[in-house]
Amino acid sequence: MVGAGIAGLTLALELARRGIGSTILERAPRLEEIGAGLQLSPNALRVLWRLGLGDALNAVGTSASSVTLRDARSGRQIAEVPVSADDGTPYLALHRADLQGALLTRVLQDDRVALELGSAVSAMSLDGNRLQLRVNGKTGNRDVPASMVVGADGVRSTIAAQLGLDAPAPATAVAWRATLHNKPTTGSSAVEAWLGPRRHAVAYPISSGRQTNLVLIEPASDAGDAGGLARRFAGWDDRLVPMIAAAGRFTAWPLQTVTADRVWHHRNDRVVLIGDAAHAMPPYAAQGAGMAIEDAAALAAALAETPDRHAALKRYELERRPRIDRLRRRVAFHQFVYHLPRPFSLGRNAVLALRKPARLRQDLAWLYDWHPPG
Repeated sequence: MVGAGIAGLTLALELARRGIGSTILERAPRLEEIGAGLQLSPNALRVLWRLGLGDALNAVGTSASSVTLRDARSGRQIAEVPVSADDGTPYLALHRADLQGALLTRVLQDDRVALELGSAVSAMSLDGNRLQLRVNGKTGNRDVPASMVVGADGVRSTIAAQLGLDAPAPATAVAWRATLHNKPTTGSSAVEAWLGPRRHAVAYPISSGRQTNLVLIEPASDAGDAGGLARRFAGWDDRLVPMIAAAGRFTAWPLQTVTADRVWHHRNDRVVLIGDAAHAMPPYAAQGAGMAIEDAAALAAALAETPDRHAALKRYELERRPRIDRLRRRVAFHQFVYHLPRPFSLGRNAVLALRKPARLRQDLAWLYDWHPPG
């Protein structure tokens, strides 16, 4: 694997539980606590629970029973969408570093996985059946043979670039992220989202409730500097505006995507892409990490259960691409509906208010009720 993020670490563990060894090459010299909050719905957690990470993630995450949608200016509740599962699998909000840390701990305990930090892939070649990577490390350059390479290195994938694939599309939106410190909380908490014209905001507890992850999303064409956020969100809900003021430092994350028709497997099926390297899309369904985790489980199962490499990758894509395409359509729907201006937003609010929570949950059953293969 190339990349020791969520996709690469999960895939290594999924392969290991099937008796398949792997090596993870990561360009960073050490894995630091970078990133911000993320949401893991039951579809992703079923994979992580199977890997034995339930206790570790429950200790650092906060279970959310619902996602509450609010009107941007009045703060009035538009709808409350249940997100937990009937089988007891929760919906967790947590810090990305906590998830990566839990995966990393398990990887370091498994002798079927080798992790090489400070190892950047600078070239890739295929000569007949011989696949080789040029790796730049702290001790110099070396050539590393590989039976297969998995690009799990994110939206700005080095492997995708080596394959000559198009660069990520320029960001059309920017996510401003900040973390607020809270008093410790217990119990179940809601994820809250404020929907407004051209913008929306999301807040949810992370780090066992000791912090709140605050995300403000706006068009890249409208985004100025972080100092202007208070002005650009002025007049919004009285619960949100003080949070923006108290947040202090915001970090900008341009939301880059890759095209829906990106090819996932290459070089005579010896190179395959997963996670954001394969299908990065806007975060309007909170499934970036979830899809990477699902990809890892599906690819590991295909490789373990289908001896022929070509057939395995065909199975992987037949399983994953229809689901990714459906999610992409859902993301586009959310992006449109979340940002409706008045008076269209009033109609949206009325329609959502008429739908019972159980029906809203059923709308997402295809997404949240997914179970990993095997």
